[in-house]
Amino acid sequence: MPKNKPKRSAPSVDMTAMCDVAFLLLTFFMLTAKAKPQETLVIDTPSSISETKLPDAGTLTVLVGKDGKIFLDMTGQHTRLSLIDDFNSRYQLGLNDEQKLKFSNLGSFGVARNQLKKFIDLSPAERSAFPAAGIPVDTSDVNKSELADWIHNARLAQFRMKQEGKVKEEYVMIVKADKDTPYPAVQKVINTLTDINVNKFNLITSMEGKAEKK
Repeated sequence: MPKNKPKRSAPSVDMTAMCDVAFLLLTFFMLTAKAKPQETLVIDTPSSISETKLPDAGTLTVLVGKDGKIFLDMTGQHTRLSLIDDFNSRYQLGLNDEQKLKFSNLGSFGVARNQLKKFIDLSPAERSAFPAAGIPVDTSDVNKSELADWIHNARLAQFRMKQEGKVKEEYVMIVKADKDTPYPAVQKVINTLTDINVNKFNLITSMEGKAEKK
């Protein structure tokens, strides 16, 4: 007698649990992700054939606009908090804890120290429209140069954070200038760096292409 064979059907996988996990992860990243601060200075860098890649973290960047105005940007929230706490005490900036925290999450800035508190209190849209004059530079007396003071103390703050184990590396120094920036403005920055014994730094360019072999 013939045997009754049971009907076979394709196996099914319940995806409900996987979908729940995926949406939970998506929600987590949406709630915890931080938006990149809006840049207050847009720079169109000159092109070159250099292929050297710079790190995404641990950078201290001097930005020079086409009008010669100088801005400063630095990575690392711990370092920025340490730096602004030091400056607030030393120069009596009058910043409270909330304003210090805002500075630690700020992007680039290009204002004199006496305008920093006002700049921090602005909204992102207002900061982009703020008539920033750039960080003051004095190449005749490095002790009076605010740019030199910021750079020197930012590097010290990063070194302290490294000693405490909060960061892995010391700052990589970067100079990023617009392709239409007058050379004397860039020279000011270079002179400032050499005056405070920063003799190793990187000049940012855009990738043009590989040189043709002859």
